[in-house]
Parts: sequence; structure tokens; C-alpha cells
Amino acid sequence: MHAKKIVFLASNTQSSRWVYNALKFVLPINHAIIEQPVSKIQLFKRRIKKIGTLTVFGQVLFTLMIVPWLNWKAKNRRAELLAKYSLNDSPFDKKLCSFVPSVNSDECFKFLQKLQPDIVLVNGTRIISKKILQSVNASFINMHVGITPWYRGAHGGYWALYNNDVENFGTTIHLVDEGVDTGGILKYIFATPGKADNFTTYPVIQIAEGIKALPELINDFINNNYTVSKPKEKGNLYQQPAIWQYFKNSTR
Repeated sequence: MHAKKIVFLASNTQSSRWVYNALKFVLPINHAIIEQPVSKIQLFKRRIKKIGTLTVFGQVLFTLMIVPWLNWKAKNRRAELLAKYSLNDSPFDKKLCSFVPSVNSDECFKFLQKLQPDIVLVNGTRIISKKILQSVNASFINMHVGITPWYRGAHGGYWALYNNDVENFGTTIHLVDEGVDTGGILKYIFATPGKADNFTTYPVIQIAEGIKALPELINDFINNNYTVSKPKEKGNLYQQPAIWQYFKNSTR
């Protein structure tokens, strides 16, 4: 049996750098394809089209007025978590990576066709198009910061706590399909945030715990020692909270 080729497909964000720098020494990652993050203007335009101007305005207020305060409040806790999990924010090595404007671009398609991976390890990208998913005969595996299908989309840990669903604070490693965090489940990783944690540190815990679980899971996947589950529930798709949603349950 030939050695499995793994390609890391991610966005050029801090969380993806954490994942890549932690895994590049413990998994046989042959190459990384890195997309540029969606611009905030494009993101706001898409959100307005989907959920309306008022909700997006509330999300902007939350980002500008509440998130900086939460970052300041959790500054020491964040430093503690970064040290505890040895999260490394070093830049992607340009010699080992290819940079593309989007995971759905022609450039990304061509790189995947050239590399012909067996596994594409996904982190923090846009929704991947059918064209890209079918570009190679590979399994696309994503680490999602939320327990799917109940907490799909963004900030799954925060929304689990918001809903007083503490038992479903965690991370999901799943196969990627054409939906939004709807692929078959490979593993759930549950965690418990501390009293000093808030909206800004929940993802740090979820990502770090997911990183710990990925090497064993990927090795099991390579050795065909895994199972896939598919919950029947559709769950909910969450986004950034609006400022009034935060104040409705500001203890989170």
C-alpha cells in the first residue's frame, strides 16, 4: 500500500497557523494550499443579502464595542491557554506552501490536480465548491469549532453555552460535503471552558483540543480504522451574535 499523501487546505489566519504548525511535525503533510481570508467588505455584503441590514448592523456593533472589551478582559486567560497548548502562530513557510486567492479558484483546482492528495485536511476556509471537492480522488476532512449538526456555522462553543447546552461545547472532525458543516462525523471532542473564559477564548480551547485529537484520528483514517456517523437532525446554522443577543445572555 502506497504512503498516503496529505495536503493542508486552509485560510491564512491565526487559527489555521496554529493547526498547521502543530501538525506538520506529527503528520505526513506534503504540502499546504493557503487561501486569503474573505475581505470584511465582501463578508458584510454577503451577510446583508442573507440575513438583512439590521442583523448585520447588530453584528458590527458587537464586533466593534463588545469584542475588544472581551479581549481585554480575557488577556491573561488567552496567554495561559496559548502557553498550555503550545500554540504557534509562526507564518506559513512559503517554500512548503502555495498561496491562492480562494479555495474555489482555478489556481487551487490546478494545485490539487498536480498534487493528487489522498487526504485534504481543511481548516478555516470558505465553503468548498463541488468542483474543488471533485477535483481529486481524496477525502476532505475538516475540524469544526462546534458540535455538528446542532452547532453548524460560526462560534459553536459560544452558542452552545448561550443555549445552556454546556454538554455540547466542543469540536467536530468531519468529512466535507457540499453543505455547511453537514458531512459525516469522524469524531466529537468535548471540552469544558473555565470561569475566566469568554467569547474570545472559547475557540482557542476548541481548536487546541481538536489539534490534540487530529493526529490519532488521521492515522486511523489512513489505516482504514474509522467509522462515520451521520445524525439525522439538521441542527442550526449560527453566525456572529448581534449586540442585543449578547446582552440577552452576557454571562457568556
